[in-house]
Amino acid sequence: MPNWSQTLPDPAQHKGYDLVRTPPDRPLRAVITCEQMAICFTHFWGGRTRPCEKPECEACNAMSPTRAHCYVSAYDPGTKDHFLFECTAAAAFPFRDWIATYGTLRGCMFHASRPKRRRNSKVEILTKPCDLTKIVLPNPPDVPLAMTVIWQIPGTAIKPHGAIDGTAAIAPSRDIIDHMRLNPADLAHSGSCAKGNGSP
Repeated sequence: MPNWSQTLPDPAQHKGYDLVRTPPDRPLRAVITCEQMAICFTHFWGGRTRPCEKPECEACNAMSPTRAHCYVSAYDPGTKDHFLFECTAAAAFPFRDWIATYGTLRGCMFHASRPKRRRNSKVEILTKPCDLTKIVLPNPPDVPLAMTVIWQIPGTAIKPHGAIDGTAAIAPSRDIIDHMRLNPADLAHSGSCAKGNGSP
């Protein structure tokens, strides 16, 4: 029998997160809610971005190049959306510099844009402090775990693996993935300051 209610569910109980990249035609402005970056080496393989699976990686065996991607959780004060933001490690240097200055990314407002206004063109990121007396930031998700949902791999398949600039990287466990994972998914999708370039 259906259960009816006269009130809408609490948005804070929404457990899923969209993966957002910098749009080609407009800037993306948001405030970071996590404290550190999550870095993962990836391949563009099978028409989508997927995590590198070393030491036994189908994409590596096919000589597909890898590159590091940076993932953070971010909040848009205008739309109230809480999402995961992806950029290349090359574009994420302003985040690294911010951590070096303030010790945490939480509360960092950023402006990401593509000056050439083309999809997959280089991204420029500007950062500045956010007035947290006017914004209540939501609690951050476990970013690596949230990415396993987007990539459709089991959460037990992640483990710390190496580091980039002192930031923990995440690599899937091949043994578990061989038995459990599904086909990975890729969701394409909106001054201080240091600048960083990279794509997508």
